[in-house]
Amino acid sequence: MRRIRMTLAALLLVIVVISLAAWRFYLYEEQQGVKTAYTNPVFEHDAPDPTVIKAEDGYYYAVTTQSQYEGSFIPLPILRSKDLVHWEMKGSVFTVEQVPSWATYDYMWAPHLTFYNDKYYVYYSTKVNDGDPLKGMGIGVAVADHPLGPYKDYGGPVVWGTGFEKIDPFVLDDGDGKRYLYWGSDKQPIYVQQLADDGFSVIGEEKAVVYSGVQSREMYDALVEGPWVVKRDDYYYMFYSGDYCCMDNSGQTAHYAVMVARAQSPEGPFEAYPNNPMLEKNENFLAPGHNAVIQDEAGVDWLLYHAYNLKDVSTSGRVLMLDRIEWKDGWPIIHDGSGPSSAMQQDGPVTNH
Repeated sequence: MRRIRMTLAALLLVIVVISLAAWRFYLYEEQQGVKTAYTNPVFEHDAPDPTVIKAEDGYYYAVTTQSQYEGSFIPLPILRSKDLVHWEMKGSVFTVEQVPSWATYDYMWAPHLTFYNDKYYVYYSTKVNDGDPLKGMGIGVAVADHPLGPYKDYGGPVVWGTGFEKIDPFVLDDGDGKRYLYWGSDKQPIYVQQLADDGFSVIGEEKAVVYSGVQSREMYDALVEGPWVVKRDDYYYMFYSGDYCCMDNSGQTAHYAVMVARAQSPEGPFEAYPNNPMLEKNENFLAPGHNAVIQDEAGVDWLLYHAYNLKDVSTSGRVLMLDRIEWKDGWPIIHDGSGPSSAMQQDGPVTNH
């Protein structure tokens, strides 16, 4: 009998020790978060020009350029993820029927999603359709209480141009209370202009901050576009892409990569990274570019971008990609310059889910 009691006591002690260990591990996971391993692409569907935000509900939301889903045309698809790795399409900023009359439903490109004054704003590129032959592409904006909408369009372009130079919007909320709208393409510079407080118009003068045709290596900057600006330490870092994004029927091969420049002011002057491009093609992926930057729960920076998967170029389109940003000597680096990752990445984004 005594031996049985001693055995039961030992088993109880083992159970208590295991329970304490599990409890401590649970607390550690809660404090440290969980790393999600992944392999590129993280969303094997056409998802060009992604923008991304961590919303108040704890999910990451991405909005992309127009695409087809299950045979239906979606003007500005909205994707959702808990961990930056597993994505699903959850809706659209507009349906085809809801596209504003001043815009063009099959020209809905390169959106930027941002949170301001308890509202979600989607700035987007579109062909201006108001009867003015001098207006080409412009940047519109729609507002919602939740990233999934419903969205209400402002009713006209914030800025517009005669060609497609005023596309690819990005909004920077600076620490001094000012907000800046960046845009650029069409072999013109990337510009910046201050946004009005309501976010529906610009004030002051536009200013060129990054010029096309200034790099020599590989000549990716014959056209520059897709700006994304982050503040880190004493610098504003602008990620941007060039110069030919897409595969098309002309037979011209996509020639696209990510470059970066930095400045001590959001309005420049910007100094280009000496080793541009910071991310370019490799044997597995072609034409990586038009990125967003997002932090995980551990404060690690991640690059969300599109690329062509060379294993499936013809059917998948520009798939959604993810890679960790390392900072070395004051500059962002992806895989020491070896291009997009293709192997399993065990050290993935940290989340609390």
